[in-house]
Amino acid sequence: MLEEEKRRIIEEALEMYGEEVKRLIYTYVKDFDVVDDLFQEVFVKVYFHLDSFRGESELKTWIYRIAINRSKDYLRSFKYRVLQLLQPVQSEDVESKVLLKERNDEVAAFVFQMPIKYREIIILYYYRDLSVDEVATVLHISANTVKTRLVRGRERLRKMLEEGGTVDERTFRQG
Repeated sequence: MLEEEKRRIIEEALEMYGEEVKRLIYTYVKDFDVVDDLFQEVFVKVYFHLDSFRGESELKTWIYRIAINRSKDYLRSFKYRVLQLLQPVQSEDVESKVLLKERNDEVAAFVFQMPIKYREIIILYYYRDLSVDEVATVLHISANTVKTRLVRGRERLRKMLEEGGTVDERTFRQG
């Protein structure tokens, strides 16, 4: 693939998916300072691996997969663990207010507090408008697993909303 074509594809991808990818990364790392670094790393990786993109999925799905993998790698990194030890713990109340202010959506705050296996499914399906099959491709899980987690995630959200916004930690430890 010619360099000009790669640059054009990257520019179009940045324009079409850039903000969505940043928001997706934020749902994992929960730190605006880290998002920009990871975002750049994702698109550098996309650029250098564009020749290996086989087109078996949409470009958007492939970029999301790279963003998710990079975010998870960061969360497993030594650097992240050290930063967690050195930084004061933020209260969930502050975190919830930031989300509510940014998205003006109570449900988004609840989604953000869910275990990652439900959170990533709900975000990709509802907020990023991916189909069940696309979510399955991005996360490397079966479509049936996506459907099951969607049902369970929605049930947890429903319970949280019925309880008036309180978070019961036992709800999250169950699955």
